[in-house]
Amino acid sequence: MNTFGKTVEGTVLTLAPHGIVDATNAPQLQDEISKSLEGMTTVVFDFDSLEYISSAGLRVLLATQKALGKPGAVHVRNVPADVMEVLTVTKLAQFMTVE
Repeated sequence: MNTFGKTVEGTVLTLAPHGIVDATNAPQLQDEISKSLEGMTTVVFDFDSLEYISSAGLRVLLATQKALGKPGAVHVRNVPADVMEVLTVTKLAQFMTVE
């Protein structure tokens, strides 16, 4: 992930990582989420431009779900097949809404 898009609509924060999310850039994404979570009820990860997510990126998804504190508060959309396979194998897809 070289960059990511970020939008806020009401209480919904949407993040769109581009490229890869791995140990080199997952902390940057986590920091941005932490700074932006106040008042948010839902975080949407739009994976339309995501090519790869490592375990560090998966930790960001889990940490976001934990911070929001309610099931279904994290949504992922436009998930590429390779990334969906990782979410399914790790059973993370059970803890978030996949669109």
